[in-house]
Amino acid sequence: MGKYPPAFIIPGNHKRIRKKRHDMTRGVTVSSVTRGSPFFKAGLRKGDTIVAINNEPIFDELDFHFFIAEEQLHLVVKRGTAVADLRVERAEGDFSGVALVELPIRRCSNRCIFCFIDQMPPGLRRSLYVKDEDVRLSVFNGNYVTLSNFTNADLDHLGKIGLSPLYISVHATDPAVRKRMLRNKKTPPVMDQLRRLAECGIRFHTQIVVCPEWNDGTVLTNTVRDLLKFRDAVLSVAVVPVGLTRFRSLPITPVDALSARKICGTIGRISDRNAVRDGERKVFLADEFFIKAGLPIPGSSYYEEYPQIENGVGLVRQLLDGWNTAFSHFSREKDKGTASSRTRRKLLITSVSAFPYIKAIVDEFTAARPDVLLEVTAVCNRFFGETVTVAGLLTAVDIIGEIRRRTRRTSIGLVLLPSVIFNYAGYTLDGYSAHRIGKTSGIAVRVLERIEELENL
Repeated sequence: MGKYPPAFIIPGNHKRIRKKRHDMTRGVTVSSVTRGSPFFKAGLRKGDTIVAINNEPIFDELDFHFFIAEEQLHLVVKRGTAVADLRVERAEGDFSGVALVELPIRRCSNRCIFCFIDQMPPGLRRSLYVKDEDVRLSVFNGNYVTLSNFTNADLDHLGKIGLSPLYISVHATDPAVRKRMLRNKKTPPVMDQLRRLAECGIRFHTQIVVCPEWNDGTVLTNTVRDLLKFRDAVLSVAVVPVGLTRFRSLPITPVDALSARKICGTIGRISDRNAVRDGERKVFLADEFFIKAGLPIPGSSYYEEYPQIENGVGLVRQLLDGWNTAFSHFSREKDKGTASSRTRRKLLITSVSAFPYIKAIVDEFTAARPDVLLEVTAVCNRFFGETVTVAGLLTAVDIIGEIRRRTRRTSIGLVLLPSVIFNYAGYTLDGYSAHRIGKTSGIAVRVLERIEELENL
């Protein structure tokens, strides 16, 4: 075949066989092509850059996967200084066999007053310091984007390829308030952007991070009502309290019990009215609001299909319901015997906010299983500060410190850790694996994916 397949020609001549010129500096680069695939047979090779497909410019892997859905494909491909037009024929259901080089993450240009990344000390996992504003991560992972650096052309492009649903951080629909919170004077009016997406058929989940004295009160009420105007286009609205660490530089007031009760009352009424109007609930308050306000966690029907579970909306209810289901299968008879002096004492680690619920579960469990010596302890977050009370932000350093304090008073044979403190690769925020926590503390460690796993102790 030589250096290039026959389809490759010298730059300049390609203009006569393409309907329009393309930006040859853009495109996606091929990392591998499966031998025998339609793309391989057409001449595509590792290292090639795909600039356009069927005369549509390709900017990222989302474009690539959308536009290769056709059976007849015309690819504009760049290899070094040469350019080719490749014709690909695909049968329905054919695997493309093409893997792409991952593009750099699109970075956030905001300096949000509540940004948690800006409130972290050095020394944590490198990936934790990446501020992304990448729609690819919104589609694939559910990451929230503000759209602050998106042009109308960007939004129209999203609509053209039908990326839905998106996850969008709103915080305030008042343009002036939003600019102050994002500390970005170039931020476009978010209502105009959402309206443009809705007109393109794009649906979206939204979130509002409540910062007292910034976007609470009337601003919050108006923001929620504005979002609900989108009817079918808006899938959910999560209202969550600002998370503050001891490393913050801006003097932001935390959500306290009084403000939590006010928000639960005001937003709760709007949510209820909307649920009646639309036949489903779309506005959800994060668990922390109910906990801070001293209110009971709503029943499972409140959370619909749990669309905002990753945002801390409904985690406690899932915990309680999961336990209730598991406990109904436990034997209530006292035929398990009683714990002997040789029974290993087990310690279940949890966070400050989850402690009351976990403690009630453990009490119920030990009453039904007297043969198991199980205790529960709440780890105070000394690393980020005591205002951070959720399990997902616990560090191994604080966990190990609590284990050592407990083992000075009593013998512990096994430590149970919630899986939420680890990332997908099995590491804590400060880079510890469960094995390393066990080795450092000198106590065996087991990770619980669900509270129902207590049944196996």
